[in-house]
Amino acid sequence: MRHATASSGGGRDHDRPLTSRGHDEARRVGLSIRSRGPIPERVLCSSALRCRETWQGLSASIDSTATVDFEDALYNASPESLLHCLAGVVDEQSVLILAHNPGVSMLALELARGDEKSVARLRAGFAPAAIACFEIDGPWSLLSPSSARLTRFERAPKE
Repeated sequence: MRHATASSGGGRDHDRPLTSRGHDEARRVGLSIRSRGPIPERVLCSSALRCRETWQGLSASIDSTATVDFEDALYNASPESLLHCLAGVVDEQSVLILAHNPGVSMLALELARGDEKSVARLRAGFAPAAIACFEIDGPWSLLSPSSARLTRFERAPKE
């Protein structure tokens, strides 16, 4: 998932908060996850304020009991770094990685490689609060490009 809409204001990029629209997007994505699943058992979240605030709004909507790791390494991470973080997951079946573009959208494209219909859907744009859900066979440690199936891709739902 890409974080929700953040302010464009000055100061340190890492400290940019969500806008009121972003808070609403996070809440609506949480409601969608609550109704459609999957509910994450573990969350790997960038330590950037906008990602932490996105998780806060999302988790309030799903009443999450997930284990959450706020990772500095996910801040503006490359697709390879994101994949490496996912490969370290051991026990959980459902994992949410909450980070930044272009890394998130590029990772999604890599995971969907070989499925032209899914790739075309992802190329349509990974807006703030967009979420791509994939299924994988086997352990997270074997996750690699083309090893996952896109099951859902959506922007923040409208109310």
